[in-house]
Amino acid sequence: MVLKGRVLNEDGTPISGANIEGRLGRYTTTDARGYFSIPANMGEEVVIRGLGFETVYYRIKSLDDLEIRVQDQDEARYADLSFAQAMDSARFYFKKDSQKTADLLIAGLSNNPKKLKNTEQAQAYELLGDLYITQQQYDLAADSYEDAIQYKKSLSLSIKKAHALQRNGNYQEALKIFEDLRNQKSLDPKQRIAVFKGLASVYEAINSFQKSIDTYRELLENPLVLENRTLTTNLKTELASVYNKAGRKVEAQQLINESITVSEAASPVLNIAAKSNAAQFYNANQNYEEEINLRRQNIDQINALKEKKTNLKTISSDTITAFEPASSESSEMTNGYLEDADLEEVVIVQDMVAEEPTVQGEQFKIGAALKNLNKDSEALEYFKSSLEEAKANNDLEVQKEASRELYEIYRKRGYSRKALDYNDTYVAAVDALYAEKENELEENARRTKELLARQNRIDNLEKDRRLTENKLALINAENQLTEETNQRQQWVIYSLVALSLLLISLAFFMYRNNRQQKVNNRLLALKSLRSQMNPHFIFNALNSVNSYISLNDERAANKYLADFSKLMRNVLENSELDFIPLQKELELLKLYLKLEHERFKDQFNYEVTIAPEVKELDLEVPPMLLQPIIENAVWHGLRYKKEKGLLSVKVTKLSAQKIEVEIIDDGIGREKSKVLKTEHQKKRTSKGLGNIENRVALLNELHDYHIDMKVEDAGLSPDVGTRVVVVMNGKTKI
Repeated sequence: MVLKGRVLNEDGTPISGANIEGRLGRYTTTDARGYFSIPANMGEEVVIRGLGFETVYYRIKSLDDLEIRVQDQDEARYADLSFAQAMDSARFYFKKDSQKTADLLIAGLSNNPKKLKNTEQAQAYELLGDLYITQQQYDLAADSYEDAIQYKKSLSLSIKKAHALQRNGNYQEALKIFEDLRNQKSLDPKQRIAVFKGLASVYEAINSFQKSIDTYRELLENPLVLENRTLTTNLKTELASVYNKAGRKVEAQQLINESITVSEAASPVLNIAAKSNAAQFYNANQNYEEEINLRRQNIDQINALKEKKTNLKTISSDTITAFEPASSESSEMTNGYLEDADLEEVVIVQDMVAEEPTVQGEQFKIGAALKNLNKDSEALEYFKSSLEEAKANNDLEVQKEASRELYEIYRKRGYSRKALDYNDTYVAAVDALYAEKENELEENARRTKELLARQNRIDNLEKDRRLTENKLALINAENQLTEETNQRQQWVIYSLVALSLLLISLAFFMYRNNRQQKVNNRLLALKSLRSQMNPHFIFNALNSVNSYISLNDERAANKYLADFSKLMRNVLENSELDFIPLQKELELLKLYLKLEHERFKDQFNYEVTIAPEVKELDLEVPPMLLQPIIENAVWHGLRYKKEKGLLSVKVTKLSAQKIEVEIIDDGIGREKSKVLKTEHQKKRTSKGLGNIENRVALLNELHDYHIDMKVEDAGLSPDVGTRVVVVMNGKTKI
């Protein structure tokens, strides 16, 4: 038989001179148009190699003419990838193409070796370890996880390394890691389950059955496990296996039954696996009746699951639970009834049983059990059904075993013709199975070889990186020697720099002290202005008391003195403060207005309007800032008015920290007031408004406080009243 084909680039152009290799040393090349022909048989593998494109491995499924389009070499295609891009692509191909995953890891490590962080190196080696796990190369996986740990220590990496060592048979090394991890308080719940599960498995492997039992028992009390029926079923099954190995058959059987009960509440898929495991237990203990009963139940359940879908799919090994690293061992299960199961459940099922239960497999095992019970006639029917089902599903392993059993039974009964027919079926199945296994071994060997070549490439990259680090260390040593040689010269420079810094520091401190002195002077000036306000106010108030006494109005004088003393006490209390609560300042303002009105009750009336929202403000304002303004309104505006005047004070809220105080009088106005001043008054400098302006300027400068004051005529003409607006940005109380 001859395989004919053509090799093309991705763009469709032919490739000449490509190497085509088959089995038994068969070899040819492509011609100028890319065509080739080579002797080959069904199921064989043909390898297409050449410079500049990725090697292709093709398993012959038919002898129809073949067209192969090749891809550029991965190294060239991945040369421009950043580390992040290479890692993302490697994770994408991880479950699909191990060689491409390794090439992407090489690209990630080699494209930017000087820029890689330790965490990035750890990521690459961790993924490489995961890749080796899928290839069942557990020793290389453990080495890769150790490389990752060198760059970044983490509990998850230690757990993965321990599992790899356990699977590779390094039980003592795995045991040490698991026992150290067991005492780590920083393990999250899922990590703790993985550690305990691994520890129990190692104890079982080294025949420390009681320790394994105790660990499984402690794990089964974990709240996270109790919530997960799938995991509970798996753990009970594994614990039953330990009890069975320890010779404690009763406890093992009890756990087997418990696992079946729990799995019934979980899912049919899990229940099938639990029953298959239980049937195996009964078989090992020669309880064939129970085994047959459970396997018959499994056949019914598997057929019911198969009816849900006509197109059965294979569940691959690319599932991973939160409790244990993934393994490619699960790829052995290919019957397909697991397709409706949860991915985590699939892995648990694959962990519970050696092979996925199938109809043909269960029928064969029922036949074997019946044969052990010397019920050859019934066994014969089950072996026949098993063989037919295996042929329909292309299950060569069951075909081989079933035909061998049928051959033996018919030979034993003297039916030589039928025995020979089944023997031919057995031989054909063995040959097909041998060819399949041989092809599988060849492919696995080839993949292993290529993966090892990539591992050598990664090892070389690591050696190059270390060599680079050594060169850098040598350069650093030379630089250090140069620095030591120049150190004697540099101390002079350092001394000068230190002296310069000292002079700069002295200048800075002098500048800061000078600035602080200016601030202190302004604070002193502010205090002086406050102290000037008090005598000014007291002098005017005592004049009022004097006027009452001169009029012999003792009662009014006493009442006035009582209010005056209250006002004076508050004024003196606040004389040393820069700020007082807004509400307190407004109360003092009302009291002062009351006293002034008592003195000039025939001259004016007054009204104070405070917006309701102002009463809710919790602000602080300068004391005695508004009093001189009101005093000016009374003394220079309203006092000289012929008819009775009105003084209005309005306080409104502008924002959360800003208020406006509007003081309006309908007195004679500023221009007339200047005309009516006496010669004495003209010679004396006014203290009230001048002090206010100075205080406002100092407060704005020292406390970053914002006060705006505007004085204007209240009416349309300059001789009708005065309006003063003060806007204060109050300080929030601390």
